[in-house]
Amino acid sequence: MFVGDQRVTEATLDGYVEGEIDSYLEQGATLADISYGDSRTQAAAIVLVAELGRAIGLEAPDTHGAANELEAQLIEAGKYYDELTEAAEPRELTETEDDVLMATVMPDQNLLQRVVEEWATSEGLTQEQFMEFTMAAQSDPMVIEEVVRAWGQQQAGLADDLNGYIAEYDVSVNPRYGTIDISPLIGVFKVEVPQR
Repeated sequence: MFVGDQRVTEATLDGYVEGEIDSYLEQGATLADISYGDSRTQAAAIVLVAELGRAIGLEAPDTHGAANELEAQLIEAGKYYDELTEAAEPRELTETEDDVLMATVMPDQNLLQRVVEEWATSEGLTQEQFMEFTMAAQSDPMVIEEVVRAWGQQQAGLADDLNGYIAEYDVSVNPRYGTIDISPLIGVFKVEVPQR
């Protein structure tokens, strides 16, 4: 994996994956329960976002409480992703993006709840304001669609920024780690990392 002038070796990534698989096995999982390929792809995505955040120059979080190096990378990647999301400039959705966003989010109650909660947090709504929003949404379903659309516009801006950073920092991964998409909503916005 390459992010700017930083190279993360296959041995490093494979070490993270082996550690995670060993942890799963210690917790009672069997080899049949574990997908080595999925674990490898997930580890590569975590490390990639952490390395990208460092390359951009974002301030690293405290990871001293992490159980292992991959968990430390996960904490770091999560903080960086949140900061990049907050900094992204919303942009208008294309008609296709809008259609796919609504078809993806609206029927999935768990995803819809996550979208509404993230939107409310980004808007800084108090508990009282959130209750008012909930009542308004119950009387007019279009309120929820507008929230999903506003959230989607923020995510579209983030996807654009991430694609720009991937190009700027010449990010790439070894094909053995599979297709890595660090999109805020896979299937709606594409942020695929080049393989080489």
